[in-house]
Amino acid sequence: MTHREKMLTGAVAAAGVLWFGTQGLTRYRDALDRNEALRAQAEQALTDAQTAEYRGQKARKQLNQWISQSLPSNRDVAESLYQDWLRSQATEAGLQVTQLANKTGNARNPQFDEVSFELRATGTMEQLADFLYRFYSAPHLHRIASATLLAEDGGKKLNITATASALILPDVKRTNRLADGDAQQLAKSKEAFRKSLADRNLFVAYTPKAGDGDGQKDDVAAKTKFVWTDYGAYGWRMGVQKDGDSELTYYQQGDEIEVGELKGKVVQLDAHRAVIETSDGRVEVRFGQNFGEAAPLPAP
Repeated sequence: MTHREKMLTGAVAAAGVLWFGTQGLTRYRDALDRNEALRAQAEQALTDAQTAEYRGQKARKQLNQWISQSLPSNRDVAESLYQDWLRSQATEAGLQVTQLANKTGNARNPQFDEVSFELRATGTMEQLADFLYRFYSAPHLHRIASATLLAEDGGKKLNITATASALILPDVKRTNRLADGDAQQLAKSKEAFRKSLADRNLFVAYTPKAGDGDGQKDDVAAKTKFVWTDYGAYGWRMGVQKDGDSELTYYQQGDEIEVGELKGKVVQLDAHRAVIETSDGRVEVRFGQNFGEAAPLPAP
């Protein structure tokens, strides 16, 4: 074999070794990529399983809580006990119960059972607030499904009609007693809740209290209303009318406004409300309200 043939043979052999080496490296890298993809899939599957387990545990905890609040499993006993409980809570709150009728329907649900009672009573707003606080702080799985209030003597006496509904869950073990857990914690105390409902008479026109220094300005705001709105090329526009005036004063977003003690700039306006930026913060006046009813808003 000549020297040239030896050189060619060596070059071919080197090329073959290089080719096989390259193919082996490619297969090795492909195997690494496949293994990395499988590892990522396994980690994702593990994460999904852990998330599903956590959600299941959370759902089970919530279901156990509801079961502890359910009415007893015996339907007849549940209706009797819950009806007596409603009557006692209304009576202890000071309401005069005129009727407490069973309004439970005949339909059945395999997941839960429901009982409903219609309460008719008379009393004051303070007594109603007391009853509602008792109702919603009780450890029962129930709600006020609907309620109607009719006022007499300017709101001093209320005729109340309310429908209360409570659930019976299939896994409850109690058969002859209501839930006896701790009272549920509400956002406000009973006194604060009663005060928030009773301090403002909802059944008469609201008249703002006059200020210590200048009652006339408060009176101006109370007698000036947001009575009209429209939308055009200029955007929303509101019409404001003072008591006794036939003409409206119009404002758009960005306009300065002064009504009695209320001074500021209209920063938001639509068909339902106007938001006014004052030196003390933002207030909202809704369509149909007077400016004495302007309600403070949280800072943006």
